[in-house]
Amino acid sequence: MSPHVFEGKRPHTGDFPSKTAGGAVGRADLLRRGVTERLEELVGGLAADADPGDVYVGWVAAADAAGCPARFRASGVDGWGFPGWSPALAAGAVGRVALARHLDRHVTAVAASNPALPHPLAAVKTWMKEARETPTSPVAEWVTQLTRQGDRAALAVTASLATRWIAGFVRVLGWPLPEGLVLVVDDPGSPSARRGTPAFRPRLSSTRRVAIAVASKPDAMVGTVAPSGRFDVLFHRANSSDDLTLAERAAFEATAASLAIGIVPRAVVLTVADTGERLRFPVADDLLERGADLAVDVVRQRLRASEVAGDEYGDAVPSSACRYCSERETCPPGVAWLIRPGRRHNGLPVLTS
Repeated sequence: MSPHVFEGKRPHTGDFPSKTAGGAVGRADLLRRGVTERLEELVGGLAADADPGDVYVGWVAAADAAGCPARFRASGVDGWGFPGWSPALAAGAVGRVALARHLDRHVTAVAASNPALPHPLAAVKTWMKEARETPTSPVAEWVTQLTRQGDRAALAVTASLATRWIAGFVRVLGWPLPEGLVLVVDDPGSPSARRGTPAFRPRLSSTRRVAIAVASKPDAMVGTVAPSGRFDVLFHRANSSDDLTLAERAAFEATAASLAIGIVPRAVVLTVADTGERLRFPVADDLLERGADLAVDVVRQRLRASEVAGDEYGDAVPSSACRYCSERETCPPGVAWLIRPGRRHNGLPVLTS
């Protein structure tokens, strides 16, 4: 497969360091040790009476912590943990496994040159029927539970969003899918898919036992995951309306994937359905450093939230999210942003007579 298959409209300008000490495995080992040392220092300074609980570091947490640390800390345990399946959260998982099932049925050695283009809704309906008969993954169990409860509305929304996911994925990547691409699903046993890599859990020598997990959940892998590091991790997004830049997403996922797999991938590929973009970010050392900062900051904010801090809102970052923040009535920076002149006019001058 050509290394330029996934290059997008705004490619990352950093060069992939082809010759580094220890190669892809050595770089991942150095990254693991560096992140572990930083986490060790944070946990070692934790107050004796603080109880941060288990700390799960994923992209959503990293984006929230970077967007507004004060709002992230205030979200509490309910905001930090997995909120449970919903149509929006299940759409990608359902879309991936439904597409994998379609590939298993229709992309054979005989028809590999001209595989049947999937009908997104039909593929989702077929998988949902199978899932209800023999649920073998968490999302399949959730779909089965909705069926038993007779929640037709939630099932319809889930099917609609999963259909959109498949349609966008195929639209951006093309059909047939690029050679060497394997979908990542929770349900194993498919020749067209593989199981995701477990999260990285650093072994901290501190007397305080704080369970920390750094996880990356790509939608697909491109190439063979091997010590050579000549593989890409791919993340597909339905739209481009993120508060942070795509480069920040690529930095975090590059670091999280390297920590979890123990091998630094060649690149992180981000695809966006609504714009048709395919952006390829070579994993250079500066990208890993930025991703490590994002991951460590999540732990820092979690630990701080478990302690008694003096200024809870000193690092608040006012933005449009203040309108929906649970702290909007008590956070001084947020209140100031909400009542500032011209806010309802997007900062434009207000015409007066």
